[in-house]
Amino acid sequence: MKKKLIVSSLLLISLIFIITSNYQSTTKKIVQIERKVVKPSQKGKKKTLKERATYNEARTLYEFYRQVNPKSGVIPKTEKKLEFNQAMNSTLSKKSSSSKIEETTYIDRGPSNLGGRTRSIAVDKSDISGNTIIAGGVSGGVFRTTNGGLNWTKVSPNNEIHNVTAIIQDPRPGFENTWYYSTGEGLGNSASSRGSFYLGQGIWTSTNGGLTWSQIASTASEQDVFNVPFDIIFNLAINPISGDLFAATFGRIMRFNGKNWFVEIDGGATSTNRATDVVITSNGRVYASFSGTHDASIKGVWTSETGINGWSRINDNGINPVYFTPTGRVVLALAPSNQNKLYTLFVNGDSSDCSVSPKVEADLWMWNQATTTYTDYSGKLPNEAGCSTGNDPFAVQGGYDLVISVKPDNENFVVIGGVNAYKIENINTDLMFSRIGGYASSSGYTQYANHHPDVHALVFNPFNNNILLSGTDGGIHVTPNILANPVAWTSLNNNYKTQQFYHVAIDPASGSDIVIGGLQDNGTNAGGTDWGQPDLTSQTNIGTGDGGAAAISRDDACLPFFFSVQGGIIYRDCPTFSQITPEKSPGVNYDSQFVTYFHLDPDNNNALYYAAENTLLRTTDATNVTSGTWTDLGDTTTAFNHTDFFQTFSTTRGTYNPVSSYLLMGGDSGHIYRLNDPQNATSIASAEDITPQFASKTFPSIVTGLAIHPTNNDIVLATYSNYGIDSIFLTTNATATNPSWSLVERNLSAHSIRSAAIAEVKGQAIYFVGTARGLYSSLNPSTTDWEREAPTEIGFALVSSLVYRPSDNHLLIGTHGNGMYEGFISNLLSTNYINDISNNIFLFPNPAENFISLSLPNNLESSINYSIKNILGQSVMNGKLLDNKNIDINHLLSGMYFIEIKTEGKTGSKKFIKKNI
Repeated sequence: MKKKLIVSSLLLISLIFIITSNYQSTTKKIVQIERKVVKPSQKGKKKTLKERATYNEARTLYEFYRQVNPKSGVIPKTEKKLEFNQAMNSTLSKKSSSSKIEETTYIDRGPSNLGGRTRSIAVDKSDISGNTIIAGGVSGGVFRTTNGGLNWTKVSPNNEIHNVTAIIQDPRPGFENTWYYSTGEGLGNSASSRGSFYLGQGIWTSTNGGLTWSQIASTASEQDVFNVPFDIIFNLAINPISGDLFAATFGRIMRFNGKNWFVEIDGGATSTNRATDVVITSNGRVYASFSGTHDASIKGVWTSETGINGWSRINDNGINPVYFTPTGRVVLALAPSNQNKLYTLFVNGDSSDCSVSPKVEADLWMWNQATTTYTDYSGKLPNEAGCSTGNDPFAVQGGYDLVISVKPDNENFVVIGGVNAYKIENINTDLMFSRIGGYASSSGYTQYANHHPDVHALVFNPFNNNILLSGTDGGIHVTPNILANPVAWTSLNNNYKTQQFYHVAIDPASGSDIVIGGLQDNGTNAGGTDWGQPDLTSQTNIGTGDGGAAAISRDDACLPFFFSVQGGIIYRDCPTFSQITPEKSPGVNYDSQFVTYFHLDPDNNNALYYAAENTLLRTTDATNVTSGTWTDLGDTTTAFNHTDFFQTFSTTRGTYNPVSSYLLMGGDSGHIYRLNDPQNATSIASAEDITPQFASKTFPSIVTGLAIHPTNNDIVLATYSNYGIDSIFLTTNATATNPSWSLVERNLSAHSIRSAAIAEVKGQAIYFVGTARGLYSSLNPSTTDWEREAPTEIGFALVSSLVYRPSDNHLLIGTHGNGMYEGFISNLLSTNYINDISNNIFLFPNPAENFISLSLPNNLESSINYSIKNILGQSVMNGKLLDNKNIDINHLLSGMYFIEIKTEGKTGSKKFIKKNI
């Protein structure tokens, strides 16, 4: 039974293989995909082996259902290729006069102080200060720092999506500027079902110290289909003698001599659960490992004197004792000061589940090449007093988090990571590893100070061997003294933007900069200087587990936050902190989805709507609602004779009106419903099914966006995420009994569309869609192609959530891998807006230091009102223009501003930069 649990935790795409095993991407046969509901029973991070497998499956399904073609049962590689080509061709060209729109300004909203899952860190050996470091997020790309992590710069291309799994530097003298990183995470990715981050894009190289990167062409893959060794890579290593590059791919050890690839050991690449590892000594001896999920003839540890042929297994060679047989993942670490010593940490099939017979979930052995013998150190692995499932005894979540490293100046000083981080200063004489990170203790799940659970990388600084860097699900942290007791950590998540948002929300109050969002495996974050943060990019974590929907309310003076945890749990933090999860009966919650979804009406914050799978729950007293005071409005099966799990809601803007206000509901079987007067409706049976006639209505056909025009309730933009179906629809009579829809996907016909928004400035609408490859806009998608937005800021990141605030034209963008961004739509020019004089205003100098001067048309009055606003639309300066048309801006901080001119019913605006003197 335990072995089956390990396999299930590693086999992240087994469900997909089952669904698609009989169908190819070119098939014309219609398949029926079953809706599978996965309900992890535990909340937060205290996951047993079985729980980790369940979490992985839930995240797998969430992403898989959003991509799979509902007609064929597969994610078509032709669509993915076309999507990439369309994205590359959609360039930002809105500065042309024909487009009648000024470029929207985008700013980073963080989190700059919180990081996401990091499996790879490398210290540049050519910088003797030890301050140049390169690291990678599994869905955020590659980042580089030259000041020890005080600030990071993203160096991987924004026009690619990079799930970084290993980073190495060529150790040979004269080759130190050459670096490599690998992609394709085979363990635990939230988008693991052939999603945007799971299968890799091969191996990338840099010849200038990691400043720029290019793909090794021979490792290129299609990313959408599991078909080459370089789809998943666990580790990289370079032979310091030959210069050959070794890649530990799924089931294989590959070697590259600069021209060609060779399979050194073939462990059978039939499925992605076959984890491997590779390390190389300074004299060129290569060690490789194969997980216990490989065939009996392969599993274990192998070595070759040169890495070219001559391989032999050392844990079971037929001569020495068998020593050990792993059941799961196997990771390796050489002792730098004595490279005859190879430490091997591996999954043993036991479980730390306190409800059974809790045991350490891994074993530790040390191979001595000088004596060709193993020593078993498994008895020294952490098993503290008491028991805490998934925390203590030593827990590794099926190998999802498993790492070992040896202090460079001490062959007996070993650090290991699983759910937690531990050290042993002398493995020969000390009794047991001691806790140094992850959870604070074995008695519960409070986090260790300034550290994060789920440890994937432990790297010593080669120039100061007391410094240890850690890569976890919470980013990068460092301790200056690994010898200290207790070990103290400092976060290095300084603009290391690698967090993965499912949903984001903005404060409904005009001018406020408060934001909130739910994240994969990192709970919920909130930020904003108006909420007490030091800057616009810093955020504070306010929730645990897997976050979901989140919202900010102005219905009470205490400014309530609403946020969620996987599986349906929803909280409100004030007036009192309360769990307000809807209950069918006392103590019995409604069933909900893994990524919890709810919707707070942004203009009428008393109204909160909750998706309990296909059942709609409502409260009109969100500030005071309790678990038992929700109103059940019924389910889609009863009301419409088909089952739709709700995926997205949208409400009309402005003050609530029982006559004109409505709620839109989008399901996972393609249907869209309109419920009129939703605050007073007694049942969703009164809702109208207004699904576009030609939309796919086969599960899964996920409705991901329902954007209602801010001032015209008849205009609605609807988006679908699945490949192979029509994906973007627009109607201009949404309030009709049977609205007419137009297909407006145009040049995004192959894209997976994840979110939608409609903005309006000065009577001109602008339509936005977030996709699996970036953000796009169109002034009129019925006639005009979509243009790519923020290519240098957002790039090709998956835009999972869009929220628009009409009062000040702010657009909040949530990405799954590169954090949040905010767009300020400064000015839209319409040929019908005759009172806009922006084109007749000239501003100089720009950038400006002490003052700005304006040149205005002669027919305007001599005294003109002006207002200067910052990037968030907040007014920072007001006054009247004098005859000389000069404005003193000495007191303004450096940054971007907008000046708005008003006179005689005419308005105009211009953007300028204030720079330091």
